[in-house]
Amino acid sequence: MNGFVYICIIWLIVHCINFTETLVMGSQLELLEAEALKLSSFDRTALAQLLLSSLDEGAGIEEAWDIETARKIADIENGVVQLIPLTDALAQVRAALK
Repeated sequence: MNGFVYICIIWLIVHCINFTETLVMGSQLELLEAEALKLSSFDRTALAQLLLSSLDEGAGIEEAWDIETARKIADIENGVVQLIPLTDALAQVRAALK
């Protein structure tokens, strides 16, 4: 993750809270921001992921990808689809783009 994600998280913390809560909790948020910025890059990344996942806007997306991945693996293992070498796949894509 890059600095843009951290800026987005700070923006979310500051701007997506009810205005009255912001007035009451403003100093707490400033303290939280200051403490978060003291964290290592790795820890800030982990914090960013936790905060973003807590928004639940993408709830179910990861589960849907897990299901799709399992389905594709099962299709390969059961012979429903046939794998082709990467060189052949790239050749097909190049031919289609011409």
